Amino acid sequence: MQQNESTPWQYKPDSGTASSPQNDDDSRGSPSSHSRTPKNISWEAAEFIEQDHGPSWYSALVVATLLLAAIVYLLAKDIFATVIIVVVGAIVWVFASQKPGVAKYEVSSSGISVNGKLYGFGNYKSFTAVHEGDLSSVNLFPLKRLMPPLSAYFDPKDEQKIVEAIGDYLPYENRQLDSIDRLTRRLRL
Repeated sequence: MQQNESTPWQYKPDSGTASSPQNDDDSRGSPSSHSRTPKNISWEAAEFIEQDHGPSWYSALVVATLLLAAIVYLLAKDIFATVIIVVVGAIVWVFASQKPGVAKYEVSSSGISVNGKLYGFGNYKSFTAVHEGDLSSVNLFPLKRLMPPLSAYFDPKDEQKIVEAIGDYLPYENRQLDSIDRLTRRLRL
């Protein structure tokens, strides 16, 4: 069964009515589909929210790593798996002890740029703002299933102008972080 690709109407979920494709602008990200002029905005903020891990956190990491390695060795008698567990524990230690750098963010009609690397809005379906202590972030949710979301941190006082600037190109979605994101942010890995 072959579909006719030049149908005289197009489904528009926002308006709830059918319309002619000749008169439609792309409602996802086209500056002409908004009444106000899109804004370019730039700011600097930390790459991630720093969480101080005290000596007890590192001690718990060492104990958990060694305990897991011992259990795997006793059950499987596999030295390779045991060494891998210890190496992963060391990697977690290194990443947890890193300090955040300062990232430069810019929103333009091309997309969002993070330290000079451009992420086009065409790869994302929506965004949300997440509040976390001294910094907040906007998270852009990708169209592709295996692509990770993009996070851009900012000072909470700049939230309105940043959300408006990104809102010119992507729809805002009131959404919470999933359980894996919450765990990762809590551990700061």
